[in-house]
Formats: sequence, structure tokens, C-alpha cells
Amino acid sequence: MGTVVLCGAFMLGASSPATAANDPKAQLKILDAAKGGATKTAWLHCGPAGGTHPHAREACRLLRAVHGKPDALNVKPQTMCTHDVAPHAVVIAGRWFGQDVSWAKVFSNACALKAATGAVLAL
Repeated sequence: MGTVVLCGAFMLGASSPATAANDPKAQLKILDAAKGGATKTAWLHCGPAGGTHPHAREACRLLRAVHGKPDALNVKPQTMCTHDVAPHAVVIAGRWFGQDVSWAKVFSNACALKAATGAVLAL
């Protein structure tokens, strides 16, 4: 239920920052809300890489490898994470080279989040 509320709040604030004369081929809003911690958001533009995302080039490279499908990301599948419970609810929504993207997931902790998504959710 909390994820649904989070997604709704995320989409209400989905206005894009001004873009350059060459509109990027992909514009994604990314959100990471840590339970009991900070909520971070960024715009990721690809084709060309940019936006407010701190690791735009690497994040675009990772998403290109999975054709813009965040659910296919598995950056470091052999990572050993602790079983600590410190949930992160994440959302990625926008357009990827003409296709709508709408994805949300809850990760058990920051280690699991980083292992699965790498630079894409390194906000």
C-alpha cells in the first residue's frame, strides 16, 4: 500500500526540468525512498546523457544494455548482502526511446538495491 501511495506522489511531482535544444531520447524520473531515511530523486536523460542524475553516463549505459527495462537489471548478481531490513522503495517512470517506463520495487536494504541496479539508483 505504501508503494502505491509513493508512486502516486512521485507521479504528481513528475514535471521535467527544462531541456536543451536537443531533447534527449530518454527522460526518466528516478526516486529512492529509504524507510526512516532520506528520499532522493533525479532526472536521468539518455541520448544524450544528462539530467540531474549524478552518474548519468553509467546509468544510461546500464539501461541501454537491458533495452530500458529496469526489471532486467542485475548488475552484480553474486553480491553477498546481509539480511538487515532497511527497505528502499524505488520508482522509475518516464519515456525510454519512445516506450513508456513505469517500474516500482521495494528492496530489503541498500546493499540489495545497489547489487541489482548499480549506478541507475546511485542517487
